[in-house]
Amino acid sequence: MNISDFIILLLAIFIFVSIICSLKKESFNNHTNYPLLEWELVYEHQSPWQKIEFLQRDEDNTFALVLNNDIQVHSNEYQLSHHLQCSIPIEKYKPKNILILGGGDLIAASVCLKYDFVESVTLVEIDSEVVKFAKENETFQKITNNVSQNKKLKIHIGDAIEFIQNTPNKFDFIIEDVEIDFTKQKSHINKANFLKNCLLKSNIYCGSIPDHSIHKQSPILKQAKNKTPSYLTYNLDTLSQLQFSKSDIKSLKPIIQNHTINICAYDYGDIYGIEAYLLITKN
Repeated sequence: MNISDFIILLLAIFIFVSIICSLKKESFNNHTNYPLLEWELVYEHQSPWQKIEFLQRDEDNTFALVLNNDIQVHSNEYQLSHHLQCSIPIEKYKPKNILILGGGDLIAASVCLKYDFVESVTLVEIDSEVVKFAKENETFQKITNNVSQNKKLKIHIGDAIEFIQNTPNKFDFIIEDVEIDFTKQKSHINKANFLKNCLLKSNIYCGSIPDHSIHKQSPILKQAKNKTPSYLTYNLDTLSQLQFSKSDIKSLKPIIQNHTINICAYDYGDIYGIEAYLLITKN
């Protein structure tokens, strides 16, 4: 091969690599709704349950943990979302023994263990690869304060839905962040039975509700437009707006009738839209 042929080959390789990189960056732009800025793919792994990607962007110092092409953690939202779901109930009710269902990114665990009165946190996550990423990634080590090294935290790898159904243990507070919709996890248990199992094991429950689970005409969506998010009290029938059926509500009524139902909703805009938090406490 002469020098001119070698140079042509190098140029061809360069052009091919550039095209592939631009396509990758464009795909990241599309699913993260920032078409004018480019993400850098820092980490990529296909677990048995989902595709795990970690993206960073130097232009505005942001990062995102993406699972199956949906943002699960974004640098501009994680503090507020975990304040609403974790900190507000913890500061009000002072639970000592906390169960987190899901939460493999370890952020919820780190928020819980900021409080000295919290004595133990049990976290049940189905995907060990997400936990591994959170333990080893420098950004997540920093934002979780290396919580995986905290002796108060016990991590159980397994199906959170099966865990809450079968565990004989009770907890002061249950945080539910099981993202069934975004993984290959299969479960035949319905939402009402899952919630019932949680309420039988704890007097305080807070679960996340994505916007696709909220009826389009629900006042919960209007509540999400408030600039200052806060919990409002609703009645049992409100669960119908969260895709609980009439039979679901009927089966829940004997357990939940002595509880207070509070909902907080917030619009995270282009990050992932509206998310609501269902806080149920025993009177």
